Amino acid sequence: MKNTILLLNGLWLLGLVACQPKSSSLSECPIVNVRSALQKETPISMKEDVVSIQYIPLETTDSCLISNLLNLQVTTDYMFMYNGKTEEVLQFDRKGKFIRRVGRQGNGPGEYSMISELAVDDSNKELSIFQYGGDALVYSYDGTFLRNDTTVKQAGGMYVFADGKRALKGLVMKPFEQAPWAGALQQADGLLLKSKSLFPQGLSQDVCFMKEICFSPSTEGVLLFTACNDTVAGIYANGIEPAYVLKRENPTEYYMDIANINKFRDNTVETDQIIGVYDLFESPHYLYLRLYKGDAIFIQRFDKKTGELKSQRIPDDYLECSAAIPGGNVIGMDNDIDGGIPFWPEYVMADGGRAQVVNADILLALREKGYLKQAPDVLNIGDEANPVVILYKFKR
Repeated sequence: MKNTILLLNGLWLLGLVACQPKSSSLSECPIVNVRSALQKETPISMKEDVVSIQYIPLETTDSCLISNLLNLQVTTDYMFMYNGKTEEVLQFDRKGKFIRRVGRQGNGPGEYSMISELAVDDSNKELSIFQYGGDALVYSYDGTFLRNDTTVKQAGGMYVFADGKRALKGLVMKPFEQAPWAGALQQADGLLLKSKSLFPQGLSQDVCFMKEICFSPSTEGVLLFTACNDTVAGIYANGIEPAYVLKRENPTEYYMDIANINKFRDNTVETDQIIGVYDLFESPHYLYLRLYKGDAIFIQRFDKKTGELKSQRIPDDYLECSAAIPGGNVIGMDNDIDGGIPFWPEYVMADGGRAQVVNADILLALREKGYLKQAPDVLNIGDEANPVVILYKFKR
């Protein structure tokens, strides 16, 4: 199964330079005992964290067909989506009605190519379209092109804090053409305040390579994680600091080799004993991890107040019904609230909730395997229908 997973688009292989907290107390730098938790199955309930679920079927017309969703930004009033197959950015309202296409492909003013991610500044009602190797293009929420943002050339995405500061995601393009940092904190005027590099000490700079960067915003800050160590960094409005240590306890050489352009593809780097992390996110009360070991995929949930860590294996059916990570997948927890799709909301909302997207193909695949018998009727969509956006709100 692991070989199948590695073929999925946008695979997350994650880690970060190790933090050295002054103590192991939860108030300093929480230690998450990832490996030991895999030894015991402890089912995780959505009811303990999620307070509401909203389903939004997207309008389906020839003007707004979505076949390959690669990014979603949910604001107070709108949803902006990047459809990879057509290289289009589409805008819907919060009821699912199509509003407009934003910008277009090309080389002229306000035209984009090779989109990496979308980002929103909901306070100023602005959408930024990030491109590989170019300026970010900034549009108003009414679709008007405003300007080129020349201050973020080394960034592949961003999250805007309430005070206007910005957390930047390092751009991973290809070896030797990438940001010198994985994440950074920037003032609204473009001044870089602080940055965080990921590579382990002792690795020669000329072979350093960031495979992927997990950049996971929430209302508390942005979690930053890559494959070459076990520390999650937090980017906050007042700085960058260690947030969690994930005790994967992989062999020492793994952390060096996975960041080495000459070795990271060797079969000896990824073995059945390696614990890898696809992605992660925070709610107000929990840290969620999606990870793998050998042929098995797991979800783990860490209680930020008590330190309790629950772990459960994900049914193989969920992988078989999925197409890509991130985006078109249902590799998540069972929905014990309304019987809907497995829970793993990859996208953050401006109000602190999180969003998930499911398309007709995945819904059909789940039903063919006997799932969704008690699911809400809104998930009964036609074969040619646009996806359904699912919005979750959490306990405060």
